Amino acid sequence: MKPQGMTLATRLRHRPPPWISLALTACLMLVAHPARGLISAQLATNNQDSPDVLVSVDWLAEHLQDSSMVLLHVGMPTARSSGEFIPGARFLNYQEIVQVRDSLIVEMPPIDELIEPFEVAGVSDEALVVLYGSPAHLPARAYVTLDYLGHGARTVVLDGGLEAWKAADLPVETAPTQGPRGLFAPAVRDDVLVSAEWIQARLYQPGIALIDSRPEGEYTGRTPIRIGARSGHIPGARNLYWEDLLVASDNPVLRDVTDVQLQFLEAGADYGAIVVNYCYVGMRASYTYLIAKHLGYETRLYDGSWNEWSKNDSLPAVSGFFPG
Repeated sequence: MKPQGMTLATRLRHRPPPWISLALTACLMLVAHPARGLISAQLATNNQDSPDVLVSVDWLAEHLQDSSMVLLHVGMPTARSSGEFIPGARFLNYQEIVQVRDSLIVEMPPIDELIEPFEVAGVSDEALVVLYGSPAHLPARAYVTLDYLGHGARTVVLDGGLEAWKAADLPVETAPTQGPRGLFAPAVRDDVLVSAEWIQARLYQPGIALIDSRPEGEYTGRTPIRIGARSGHIPGARNLYWEDLLVASDNPVLRDVTDVQLQFLEAGADYGAIVVNYCYVGMRASYTYLIAKHLGYETRLYDGSWNEWSKNDSLPAVSGFFPG
């Protein structure tokens, strides 16, 4: 039976904006960390209209039957036969929204190749898209893609994904739902993706927070990625491992907002900063992009990431713990 009360679209418009949570965070941080608290207070005040990109299991359960919503299970092809889907979820093959380069599943395909998988999955211009999947960077990458296609304001991600849904003892189905094709006309944005040239021109500039979402070993260069490949990180980048934003890998719910905000501040994302995210191929950095948006930052993704940067010897690289 369809839940009574406001529609999904109405509830999305009336949900408390993220600045309320950030304002509470700022109060706590003013007590524990006065300087950081001032920055957070400014951030909260400045971003009252920022998008709220995460929804809870309770919220989804309440609105599961809303006709305006398209629920997408984002996964690799093998996930289609996993036998565990949130009721009503349609399947979006992750490999259809990225393209392969150097045998790695990386980078955004041409626009005309992106429209097809989203339309097949039921996405239309007016649809309110809810994404989930595992690991958490898969739906985050789908979010970045829809944001790039101009649909970010009508897209949210289920915090904790299927793991949180099952932990709440909610029902699952054994197969994805089939449904009608959508009609999607994207309005591509030029402020989502950045290139190596864009970053190089802004190295060390104030107001740019360059975040490396890889594990510490990859960031410092101690953990080799490929034989013969350069190691280290982009000069000026600070390390914020994407999984450190989660409660745990098997409980992929976002940590307390105070902790999350502190992590971004410690990574150089001060008030007014443009947060530029990268990793090795742009998958893990999609999650830090998602959470930076959730916190209200102006955000970018360097899609080529270290896989591209490290192969160009004319671009500088730094090893070790310090940004350089």
